Amino acid sequence: MNETSTAAASPLRVMSAVTGGWADYSAHSDADEVSRLEATKTRDRLEQFLTDVLTAENLLVLAGLGTTLCLKASGKAPAPPSMADLWDAAATKAGSTFDAIKAKVRYTSPEGGDNIESLLSQCQLAQALDPSDAVRDFISNTEALIVARCRFVDSDTDLTIHEAFLRKVARRSTRLPRTKIFTTNYDVCFETAGGRARFTIVDGFSHGQPQEFDGAYFTYDLVRRDQDREIPDYIPNVFHLHKIHGSVDWELRDDQIVKVPYAAKPLIIYPRHSKFEASYNQPFIEMQSRFQLYLRQANTGVLVLGFGFNDAHIWQPLISSIRSNVSLKAVFVDPVLPASSRAPIGEIKKLIAAGDSRLVLVAGGFEQFVPILPDLVGATEEERHRERLRSKGAPR
Repeated sequence: MNETSTAAASPLRVMSAVTGGWADYSAHSDADEVSRLEATKTRDRLEQFLTDVLTAENLLVLAGLGTTLCLKASGKAPAPPSMADLWDAAATKAGSTFDAIKAKVRYTSPEGGDNIESLLSQCQLAQALDPSDAVRDFISNTEALIVARCRFVDSDTDLTIHEAFLRKVARRSTRLPRTKIFTTNYDVCFETAGGRARFTIVDGFSHGQPQEFDGAYFTYDLVRRDQDREIPDYIPNVFHLHKIHGSVDWELRDDQIVKVPYAAKPLIIYPRHSKFEASYNQPFIEMQSRFQLYLRQANTGVLVLGFGFNDAHIWQPLISSIRSNVSLKAVFVDPVLPASSRAPIGEIKKLIAAGDSRLVLVAGGFEQFVPILPDLVGATEEERHRERLRSKGAPR
């Protein structure tokens, strides 16, 4: 999981080689004619760039915590947690022992403020050097808390924005490689939204029971073989989903990774500094290898959404591909980009200032960005029919 802004939505702004600095996507209501014209130009250029990214031969999406923070609490499930929420929840759960735990592991607040990842990292280090029942219990309780808070998706969760996003990025021509979605989130937003929108998801797990992980499944595809056709048709609406840090519905059983509705001990990489080392275990090494491979393919479009650039094992391959893959085009979307002090964001800004037309920054939230994504493939009659049934409250 990665921290991103939870502030109220501000008007979208764009930074590219053409705009130079930050430019408004839409003119203010009291703007003069010149400002309105400039905003229109910015909007048109961004739409064209997004179209180029979406129609690239290969399309890769990197989705961070910012793609879930726009969701609201529903039913009995809480709202998606930010890193600050997890810190507060951990402090509440630990109660009067919280300060004692921090003192015992010699925790000091990092420059950006208190961070649950830094605290858990310090706890792990202290536990390795000087084992303590109190620290061990705090780690166990906090990890269980993180899992519980990330199980916020239920039948009432409104995933309309995720469904709309999938319709725009995953309904590509079947002549092109399938869209590859990589996410650092543990939740099941994308797979649930995909199911509701009738997408077929290739996630590395078998279709039998139990569903077992094997990286070879990412090389499989789905075809329609009619009796009166000699050549099979690739079916539409298929995308690949790679969960880089694991999932709340993954579990390790007898050296085999299986998918279960409610994992007793989910297989995830918890927020701590040792994430880099943990990413080199299965199934995470499979996801990581494919992430690096796809980034280096020719004519690749990349959408980076709500990713906080905290995880070096993810952003380093991304920045490396920007340096070496001249046919790559990338859009970075997050509300905090204008003020971000992250080194990789700084490098991207320098490249844009130097005239690199392959890169664009968009200051805005996931829920603001999805509506402006070009819708390049119209809905089929079957999809329109399903939507009519859903709007009347018919079973999905």
